[in-house]
Amino acid sequence: MTTENFKKYAKTVKIDAQFARLLRAMAAEMSSVSDAPDLRDFFFRIGEQFATAAGEAFENVESLEDLESCLNAFWAEMSWGWVELNEEDEGINISHQCAPLAQAFGDDSLAWSVGLLEGFYQTLFTEFGASDDMTMNCISASQDGMDIRLRFSQS
Repeated sequence: MTTENFKKYAKTVKIDAQFARLLRAMAAEMSSVSDAPDLRDFFFRIGEQFATAAGEAFENVESLEDLESCLNAFWAEMSWGWVELNEEDEGINISHQCAPLAQAFGDDSLAWSVGLLEGFYQTLFTEFGASDDMTMNCISASQDGMDIRLRFSQS
């Protein structure tokens, strides 16, 4: 995707007005009563539940390419961007573009809201039979959250 197409996509995806203020208020309150590591763990658990609830969307996955295709259909349905999966150095790199975490919870929330994606992807790979010593970690996120990089590898 070109930078221009990326910018166009990002501008068309907005958090529904009926939830935008509520989500920001929730984020502000959560940040005031808990630290970022605890919130990240909390959002990881939300991601686990999210993946479990979405399980049937991934029932017919037989390869990494199938998973990428199913994930892109899943995320597109929710206007949550798209992913690229790449197997590299005994792990899987995930590039998740245009996830609306910063839009929903604020730019300052990325330190903990990315836990949602970590929990989601960790649960998917575990469901596909990944060993217990494999973990999902965010390795980088752009300030606006439009480019989130994760890695699933041995801990």
